Amino acid sequence: MKDLFLERQPSGLKETQGFLSFPGKMLATIEQEWREDPDRPGGESNNSCVPAGVYRLIHHTRPDGKEVVALINATLGVYYLEEDLPPEGGRYLILMHIANWSKNVIGCIGPGLGKADHANGPMVTSSKAAMKEVMDYIDGDDAELEIRWIT
Repeated sequence: MKDLFLERQPSGLKETQGFLSFPGKMLATIEQEWREDPDRPGGESNNSCVPAGVYRLIHHTRPDGKEVVALINATLGVYYLEEDLPPEGGRYLILMHIANWSKNVIGCIGPGLGKADHANGPMVTSSKAAMKEVMDYIDGDDAELEIRWIT
């Protein structure tokens, strides 16, 4: 089992920033801000960062052919595909994928090699290279991601 850890800093007005670590690596992350959903766990679908907790990571190929990672934790209301959703609903296809700004992640996580301030707002840099590092580390093996808030 391969383990990854994401420690987040308190949310900004439009983004949540953090650090993703695994053996020998420390990457930056960008997500949307936390938005609670009063009707179910998991936050607002397509509008919120990923809830804190432990997730099983699985390989996912996007329709455009890009290789990414999907997060799954049914207890937190996070499922792989839409057909996996229970009748009460939840979130699905929460991915870790290439993204530099929070507007590029619709409820997902974007890794980067570093952080920067830009005219468009806070961002991560070199997301494509960072995503390659994540995929190379997981390398098709079983993996888990633990997400937690730091203050």
